[in-house]
Amino acid sequence: MNFRPLFRLANILTFSRLLLTLPFILFFRANDMVLATVFFGLAALTDHLDGKIARKQGVTQFGSFMDSIIDKILVGSALISFYLFQPEHFDNKISLIPMWMVSVIVGREVIITVFRILCVVKQGEVISANRWGKYKTVTQVVVILISLVLLIFQEDLKYVIQDHGPIYFMMYLPLLFTVASGLEILYGNRKVFLTYERTE
Repeated sequence: MNFRPLFRLANILTFSRLLLTLPFILFFRANDMVLATVFFGLAALTDHLDGKIARKQGVTQFGSFMDSIIDKILVGSALISFYLFQPEHFDNKISLIPMWMVSVIVGREVIITVFRILCVVKQGEVISANRWGKYKTVTQVVVILISLVLLIFQEDLKYVIQDHGPIYFMMYLPLLFTVASGLEILYGNRKVFLTYERTE
């Protein structure tokens, strides 16, 4: 088996994003929002860089699939962290975003990932991200970064840490793109379901 494609620079950057996710979670849970923002920002930067490098070197199905999976892990980790947020000097956690938002976004990612695996099994190819998927990823990352910056100043900006604060309302934008892109992928590739039914 040829393992050389696994060690292409674009793929190394992709896997480094997975490694950066762990310290992001740890620093967020420790309420060190500066370092949490730094690690999340570095992870977002690797996403941008590996995309540019992959387009120059040639996009592979493995790289495309793993890039999508690791993006979902990074974003999902951030959303769950927002839900479980425990500010300093507070006895109880404050959900910056409600569980239903986390469930919709993470649930969409799980459904689309399973669907992509089905496409690989049935068609032997990975569904590439469409423009709605790119908008979804960009809005997710940007809103999370803005939210982290706000949390750096949470002691001065008291309105930030509340159940229906600015982070809650900002999250509606990536939520909209997340749902729209998922529906577009399912509808645009509905022939996979039809093919599957015929082979049953």
